[in-house]
Amino acid sequence: MEDSVDMVVARRTTLGPERHVVHLPYVWRALAAAAVLVVSAAIAKRGVPRWEESIFRAVYDLADWLSGVLWLPMQLGTLWAPFLVGGLAWLAWRRWRPAVGAVVMGLVAWWTAKLVKEAVGRGRPASVLTDFTLRTGAPREGLGFLSGHCTVAFCLATVLSPYLTTNGRVIAFGLAVVVAFARIQTGAHLPLDTLGGAALGCLLGWIWHLVVGVPESVAHRKSETRS
Repeated sequence: MEDSVDMVVARRTTLGPERHVVHLPYVWRALAAAAVLVVSAAIAKRGVPRWEESIFRAVYDLADWLSGVLWLPMQLGTLWAPFLVGGLAWLAWRRWRPAVGAVVMGLVAWWTAKLVKEAVGRGRPASVLTDFTLRTGAPREGLGFLSGHCTVAFCLATVLSPYLTTNGRVIAFGLAVVVAFARIQTGAHLPLDTLGGAALGCLLGWIWHLVVGVPESVAHRKSETRS
């Protein structure tokens, strides 16, 4: 069991407090995420492109039973997820940065997504597409761009990423992708809604790391990998 945990959670290499530094490559990642957010918002504000509708229908037309399978992982994008993830982060590392970051930035992600929704003003699939039958329980009303669930899920994955092993990061971002897929498959969002949410979530997570820093060992390891 402990070996399995070590494959996901990076352990401290020292017993004392570790120095935290600003990892400058996160600046470029944050700028890239901001660019994706701006471009996707600009497209969404103009309506639903034909290619986006085609992707949506291809995913939405998959088997109905997938909705039941995807329901549980989709909860990682809900408002309570930051509290759960923050608690687990504290148990795993006993560090305040990932624990507090998960809670604070997860909540910021949820409410920031609502502000972006109001600014863009594009509706959900049921209100902007024709010849469309909504699944039972899927939301019909409200604004679609961007997905709050995706914003929260990708923000949490980004906040935790410096403290995870490579396998752990694959799992964390893989679950966030599942959340995005689920929001399309259930009929709650269009593809650009989830892309914009992912970009906003990553942007907020990298801003957190730029403000509070990341463990020096992480920054050093990433620098060695690039060289």
